[in-house]
Amino acid sequence: MFVPLLASSELKEGERTVVHAEGRDLALARVHGVVYAIDNVCPHRNGELGRGDLQGYHLYCPLHAWSFDLRDGKAFFPQGAKVECFEVKEEDGRIFARRKPQG
Repeated sequence: MFVPLLASSELKEGERTVVHAEGRDLALARVHGVVYAIDNVCPHRNGELGRGDLQGYHLYCPLHAWSFDLRDGKAFFPQGAKVECFEVKEEDGRIFARRKPQG
C-alpha cells in the first residue's frame, strides 16, 4: 500500500529531504523530474543520507561519503553496500511511496 509522504511542491528539482513514514525515515530526492526514495540510514555508521550531498543520482552520506544510487540503492562507494529502495508515485499533487514487492 502506498503511503502519503509530502506535497509534490515541497520537493523541487535537485533537492533532497527526509520524511518519516510508517515508523522509518526515508531519504527523498528529485532528479530529472522523478522522485526517488531510499532508506535514510547509511549501513556504515547510521548517517542520514537525506542530509548528504546529492550529485546526479548519487546521494552521499554526510559522515563518511558512502554513496548510494537512488535508482537501485546500490553503493557507488564502497562496492557491495546497499540500502532499501522504495516505489514512488506522484498523484494529485502528492508524493507517495511503498516498499518494492520482493521477488
